[in-house]
Amino acid sequence: MLIAILNQSTLVTDADAATMTQAVATQVRMDAAPLWDRAPAAVVFYTDPSAVPVTAHGIAIVDTIENQPQGVLGFHTEDQGGKLWGVVAAKPELDNGGQVTTGDWSVSSVLSHEVLEMFVDPNCNLWANDGKGSAYSFEVCDPVEAPCYTVSGVSVSNFVTPSWFDPLAPAAAQFDKLGHLSAAFSIVKGGYVVYGSGGKEHQKVGDEFPGWRKKMKTGPLARTRRRVAQAHYGG
Repeated sequence: MLIAILNQSTLVTDADAATMTQAVATQVRMDAAPLWDRAPAAVVFYTDPSAVPVTAHGIAIVDTIENQPQGVLGFHTEDQGGKLWGVVAAKPELDNGGQVTTGDWSVSSVLSHEVLEMFVDPNCNLWANDGKGSAYSFEVCDPVEAPCYTVSGVSVSNFVTPSWFDPLAPAAAQFDKLGHLSAAFSIVKGGYVVYGSGGKEHQKVGDEFPGWRKKMKTGPLARTRRRVAQAHYGG
């Protein structure tokens, strides 16, 4: 699996984009792939959109949630079997006190978030039954989005493990990378989750989850927007 990263933001330098891509690539290889028992994805920064292989999934760093990746053919398709391009908007993080590569709610942590969720569920169509009548979206970073941790000095997103999606997981299981959670389908104060129940879509938001971050999830290329649409469709 190849996840291509493009920088089309005027607020993030190519050097910073390359640095955060390298950190996220290490996170996928050393942290996420072992915990998910999967072959690691290659995460590669490209300066030329035309050089991105047609088989790649990808994410573009842009300025705002209204922006769309430029020069990428088929960046977003309604075909669940197609390749999907997502976006990371830098301006909301920077306007709300976030940094480019350090601290919670950094551009790099949001890039990490999107890469990890694409790695686990690239077509954005997997759900897990909690055994109590609800189905939770396979968004591995939403429940534990903050606080984050660092890889080579670059902040990256925390993420949940397969046990988080298992209603029969024992209490001693590891539910997220940093060990903040103690039960399946739970969230931290800086977390967020989408689930379907009773034919309706529901969203659970932690006490410290910022409103500007929730707004980013409603953008035209946001995974959460597609999840909500699926929940409504399923109902």
